[in-house]
Amino acid sequence: MAHFLLDIGNSRLKWAMTSGNGKLASVGCANHPSRGVDQFASQHWATFEPPESVMISCVASLKFVEQITNWIESNWGVTPQLVVSPSQGWGVTNAYVDPSKLGCDRWAALVAGRARTSRPCFIVDCGTAVTVDVLAADGVHQGGLIVPGLALMRESLVKRTARIRPQGNPNANRGTSLFARDTAGAVEGGTLYALVSFIDRAAQDVETEMGEKIHRFLTGGDAPAVLPLLAGPYDHVPELVLEGLAVMAGGP
Repeated sequence: MAHFLLDIGNSRLKWAMTSGNGKLASVGCANHPSRGVDQFASQHWATFEPPESVMISCVASLKFVEQITNWIESNWGVTPQLVVSPSQGWGVTNAYVDPSKLGCDRWAALVAGRARTSRPCFIVDCGTAVTVDVLAADGVHQGGLIVPGLALMRESLVKRTARIRPQGNPNANRGTSLFARDTAGAVEGGTLYALVSFIDRAAQDVETEMGEKIHRFLTGGDAPAVLPLLAGPYDHVPELVLEGLAVMAGGP
C-alpha cells in the first residue's frame, strides 16, 4: 500500500512516499509557498501516482492545511488523515495532561525514535521553534521543552533593541576568533551558542536523571548548523517526523 506523508512545519514542508516496507522514497522539502497552494502542489506532486492513503502532520494554520487537503482530494481522490497526538500508541505513552495538545510533529518524532531504538531517547527538533522531548526505555514520554529557534532569537534582538541592526556578512570579520568583531557576527554567534548550550545542558541533565546512556536524535532545518558544535554524539535524522508518519501509516 502506497502512502503519501506530509510534514507541514511553521516554515517548511517535507514529504515522502512510502510503501508496505516502510522505506521513504521521493523525499522532498520546500519553504512555504509564496503563491497559491494549488500551484505549489502541482509543481511538486502532480507526477506522483495517487497513493492509497495520505497522512499529514501540520503545525501551520488550519486554512493552509485545508487548501492542501482540497488539492489532494481533487487530484488523488483521497481524504488525508490529520495526525492528532493520542494518549498512547506505537509503543509510546504520551506524557501530556491533554494528549492532543502535544504537537503532532513531536509525537511523530517520538514514534520514530521508539521504532529506531529501545534505549531512552532525547529528541531535538531545530525548527522555527526548538523542541526537546524525552522518551524512557519503556516508551513512556517524560515531557519536553520548547525554546525559540535561531531565526526567532535573531529577529527578537533586531525588533526589541534600538541599536542592534546586523548588516553585512556575519563571518567577514571573525577570523580565527570564537568571538565576533561586528554586530552581525555577534548576533549570529551568540544565538548559536545559546542554542547549543541549551541542548547540551538538557541532554546532560536527562542522562544524569535517568542514570543511563541516552540515544540523542537531532532533526529540523537548523540541525546542520548546530550539529558540529554539540558536545555529545547525536544521530542526525532529517526525516525523523516523516519516519514516524510512516510507522503510523502502517497501522497500529
